[in-house]
Amino acid sequence: MNDNLSDTEKIFGIHACISVLNNNRRIIKKIWCTEETLRKIRKNIINEKKIKEIKICNRSDLDKKLKTTIHQGIVVFCNKLKTNDVSKLLQNEKNILILDSLVDPQNVGSIMRSAYIFGISCIFFNERNSFSINEVLIKAASGSYEKIELIPVKNIVNLIKNLKKYNYWVIGLDKFGKKDITTIDKNIKKALVLGSENRGIRDLIKKKCDFLVKIVMHSDDKDIDSLNVSNAAAVLFYELNRK
Repeated sequence: MNDNLSDTEKIFGIHACISVLNNNRRIIKKIWCTEETLRKIRKNIINEKKIKEIKICNRSDLDKKLKTTIHQGIVVFCNKLKTNDVSKLLQNEKNILILDSLVDPQNVGSIMRSAYIFGISCIFFNERNSFSINEVLIKAASGSYEKIELIPVKNIVNLIKNLKKYNYWVIGLDKFGKKDITTIDKNIKKALVLGSENRGIRDLIKKKCDFLVKIVMHSDDKDIDSLNVSNAAAVLFYELNRK
């Protein structure tokens, strides 16, 4: 088998791999795992048949094969997931997320993890000049990758136009926003926009937002940069769930 086939996804990390092995939408092609990690995960696998064909390796072999040491002793090769019907998603989801030009897969994985914990299961992103969906992102998502629709779009402006048809209010998180996040109406359908790590939301996208909000900081120390985008996202998600 060629591990670079376009229909194959390579996933490592204990939590990510457990979620993959428990996802009935996944077709498992092969698994490499250490004895130690197999002992850790076995009790968490719902269907024991999923790990029947596992190949036991030692950690140094996995280091060499994967060219990384952060695999946590397991890698799963499986089919790629297909996106569900977007129109149905937009009809049913109250809050969705838009990522504008984020490039760091570690940040995106962390955002996915927080989003899922706080009830967001649909994320759009621009497919050009953006992050790649890879094993680093999936590992950082810590199992949430299996539970979230991560949907690429060619043009975020066109996406926003379409969202209006589904009665979404588009809210951008921006450090120069005029309102703070506590003013967001929790009862409306919301599309939350997060901008790139360095530039924030692009100006063209900002203009399409219904309003921009900010996280009010207790410190205005100029020597310390604003919150990392994944940290800011977690604060925003928490606020939207606060009663």
